[in-house]
Amino acid sequence: ERRLFMATLLATTSSSILQPTQPSNAFEKAYPVNLDFDNDDSTINLQSIRQERIATQKSQAKETKRELLSQPLLLRNKEDVISTVVWSGALWLLLGSRNNPLIKPLANVLYDEQSDSGKWVSDRNEGLFTPLPLLFSLLLGIIFLLLGYVTDRSLLLLSEGDSNVVLQLAGVALIGGASLELGRIASGEKMITREDMDREVMLAEEFREFAAKRLVVGGGGSVHRSEVIQAFRRYFAKYRVENDEYPLTDLEIERLLRTWNKREGNEEGLTSAGFLKGVKINEQ
Repeated sequence: ERRLFMATLLATTSSSILQPTQPSNAFEKAYPVNLDFDNDDSTINLQSIRQERIATQKSQAKETKRELLSQPLLLRNKEDVISTVVWSGALWLLLGSRNNPLIKPLANVLYDEQSDSGKWVSDRNEGLFTPLPLLFSLLLGIIFLLLGYVTDRSLLLLSEGDSNVVLQLAGVALIGGASLELGRIASGEKMITREDMDREVMLAEEFREFAAKRLVVGGGGSVHRSEVIQAFRRYFAKYRVENDEYPLTDLEIERLLRTWNKREGNEEGLTSAGFLKGVKINEQ
């Protein structure tokens, strides 16, 4: 029985392999039987077909505009909802996201700086960044949804009801807003937190202490930025190696050096090679 089963299996497999396969067709080879025009009207050409389509689109646009004028607040389809949401996100990013100009006046109206729930408003008024409370974030979301809705409805009326154009404009605005947001983050225009502000003040004071004892201004000579970085790390033992407890990068020390040089050093800044003229390190 085993031999009979194996023989049958081999015969079936070999027959399926040797059987010629039919080539598959990517396109259906079917053609219309009648190629004549309707009612034997042979005067129809591409130009007339194009004009008919344009006329149909114009009539649809007029109908849409008529509907908008009769019911301007109605979201007619899914495209209107998507366009409203996209416009809301675009306006949120274009106005600065969590640093937009609506936050301060609205927060000062709704919160008291002296209360526990309004302490974040005090930091905002001082130009510092603080996370927004959940309820306030929801309120901002509703406000920007309304702004996006008004923008979408206004542009629909101006475009005579062409929702595709309005949606495309919303997409372009959203991409532009995202690019601006990334630019703000890269350039450091975003507001810093109070913790970051306190850290910057502490680092500036520490560098002034270091400069008063280890840097000599005037008398010729020059110093390279790497020498200043190494001397600063040696002066403060907590910065000798980069660690998680006292994080400080070489770029931050270089920024401290540039800031100190503008205020208390000389008029010349760092050269392209990284040298600072008229300043040298006191080795004593």
